[in-house]
Amino acid sequence: MANSRSRDDLINFLDYLGEKGLLAKATAAARKTAATKILEVLSDDEASDVTNLDIDLLMSRFDNLNPRQYTPESLQTYRSRLNKGLEDFRAYLENPVTFRPRATFRANRDSGAPKKRRQPSSPVMAQPPSAASSPAVEMPGSNVLPIPLRQNLTVRVFGLPFDLTKAEATKVANIILAHATPGAD
Repeated sequence: MANSRSRDDLINFLDYLGEKGLLAKATAAARKTAATKILEVLSDDEASDVTNLDIDLLMSRFDNLNPRQYTPESLQTYRSRLNKGLEDFRAYLENPVTFRPRATFRANRDSGAPKKRRQPSSPVMAQPPSAASSPAVEMPGSNVLPIPLRQNLTVRVFGLPFDLTKAEATKVANIILAHATPGAD
C-alpha cells in the first residue's frame, strides 16, 4: 500500500485500522462511511490520488450534489472524519513503520475518568484567536497550563507532570526562551 493513493486504497486503509485495532472499530467505520460518501463525487481520474484534495471544494461539491440531505452539523462531522482519515492515510504512506493513527478520545462515560490520550508532538502550542479550537487534550497524571501572552493569544503548555521539579521547569523555560524573537520585547 506504500505507493497507492486512490479512493479505494483509502477505504481499504480505514478498514485495516479497524481490523487491526489501531482505531476503535466504530471510529474506523465512521471515517470509512464519511470518506465513501464524500469521495463518491470524484471522477475516477480525481479518485486516483486522494492525498492532495481540496477539502473545501470537495465538501461544497458534496453538499451541492446532495441538497438538503445533510444538516450543517452532519456536514461538519463528515468533513472532520474525512480529514482525520486522510491525515492518517498520508502519515501511513509517508512512513508505515512508525505510523500511529491520530485518534479522538472521549471521557469514559461510566467512570468519568479520561481514556488514554495521545500526547501532542510539541509541548507548546499557540492558538490564533480566530481559529476554531478543540478542547485541550489532557493526559492522566499531567497538567495543561494556559498562559495568556497578550490580548486574544493564549499558549497552552501540555503534558506537564504534576510533580514537575524546578530543574525540569528551567529546562522547559529555556526551550521556550530559545524560540523568542531577538529584540522583540
